[in-house]
Amino acid sequence: MNFLTGKYFRITIILILVLSIKVYSADLEVPNMELITRSNFDTGIPVLTTRGKVDLLVGGGYKLGGSLTIGFNSADLGYSNVDPSTLAPADLGTYLSNQTYLQFQSAQIIIRDMFSNSTEFSYFIGKNNVLCSGDDFLNIFGSTPIATRYRGYLYFPDNEFNGIHTINGTGLKVSSNFGSDRNITSAYIYEDGYMGSGYFSSDIRTLFNFDKIKIESFLGATYPASVYGLYRGGFLLNYSPGATGEFFAQVGVPQWNPSETFTMDRLFFLFEPRIKFNPVTIILTLFLHPGYYLQSTTDDSGSSEIHINFMIGETGESTFSGGIEGSTTYDSSATSNQFGIKVSPYLSAITSGVIWNIMLNTKLLPYSLNDMFEGVISVKAEF
Repeated sequence: MNFLTGKYFRITIILILVLSIKVYSADLEVPNMELITRSNFDTGIPVLTTRGKVDLLVGGGYKLGGSLTIGFNSADLGYSNVDPSTLAPADLGTYLSNQTYLQFQSAQIIIRDMFSNSTEFSYFIGKNNVLCSGDDFLNIFGSTPIATRYRGYLYFPDNEFNGIHTINGTGLKVSSNFGSDRNITSAYIYEDGYMGSGYFSSDIRTLFNFDKIKIESFLGATYPASVYGLYRGGFLLNYSPGATGEFFAQVGVPQWNPSETFTMDRLFFLFEPRIKFNPVTIILTLFLHPGYYLQSTTDDSGSSEIHINFMIGETGESTFSGGIEGSTTYDSSATSNQFGIKVSPYLSAITSGVIWNIMLNTKLLPYSLNDMFEGVISVKAEF
């Protein structure tokens, strides 16, 4: 929906007025600005496609906190320069979905210290927490980053896998750490934004943050849906026994329908051991794609990958890092050439809060000189 029309526009205006009561305490942030340009050489010359995603966050006040996020997500910024009068009717939907109009993303009002110093209450609209991504250990506890690099649009442009589930809708959230600085538990009840009007979901998740072990788990249900409802759950585990190694795992079921036979395509499975020999890090990722994600079916049911990353330097600690990645994939949706091999040398850099990633994806199998090479430049900033 366009940000300038509909009920979300009215909600946004109300929230802006609420947040402007104490305008001097409001902050404007850009929590996410990401540009990813891909080039292919199918026609013999580079053809560029740039995906742009920008979020603007307005927030303020601690005791009665509030935030509003607007932004845009365009899969091809090149459509912004296209004259719509020259497009065929079938292409107008793609043109509109790739425009950079600011749209409503999310909003929430937070009442902190509601029952005690450890409890807060939230009313939210839109996307909220990402469950079992690993990011909240950094966001909440200030720990070192543990999330896998192998996620999101950079590696999965179709489904953008990130975490096992994302809360999305209109509802209420209650969180408490029960007086501990190593745990936080949150409960959500909301109208499900993925399913539409009349469908409601509830989830509960908890995080435990220790020096060597970090654990997150959640359970959720959606109703009325199917005969007995829809259910989901999962956990994240990061174990770091020492400076030379750690492993990271995400295991869960993004959607389970108890009226149907349980099959492996319901499973989200990622296992990632990491071995560090300063300055070299070796990361092996085993990933089984789920057939259901964010309450929808995917085209990746049964697909899997073995991904290995030989990295020199440490992203976030070194100004420059780089290496070579390799993937062996099984694509269950393909009728032929289901197995693939890809090698990608890359270079990463951090300059003034901007993270740069430059990659050259080289497809070795199935062999085709026309689409063998793909250049990728990713720029991500927060300010």
